Amino acid sequence: MLLMILAGAAISILRLGPHYIDFRIVQSVADRLDIGSVHQKMSRAEIMEHFEKQFRVESIYTPVSQRVRVDRDREQTVLNIDYEVREHLFFDIDVVLSFNEVRIFE
Repeated sequence: MLLMILAGAAISILRLGPHYIDFRIVQSVADRLDIGSVHQKMSRAEIMEHFEKQFRVESIYTPVSQRVRVDRDREQTVLNIDYEVREHLFFDIDVVLSFNEVRIFE
């Protein structure tokens, strides 16, 4: 019984862990944006291009548009990292992981 519990925990960690690592990488790409120039000097396309380049460097193969959304108005730029990942664990058990972070640049 203990062996089954340990095996289940190991499978969960091996299947879910990489998604949390990917989310942390996406957060670090957002951290690399120059806070002072995001709203004032960068266009929406330049921000998305920054993410696309960094995703290639970090080997994240999901398109940027599925993970990051940029909303702009005159006062601020809102960077919304929001996506879900469905992962099959075992038998007929699937897990949905939801990742969300909002950053506001003024």
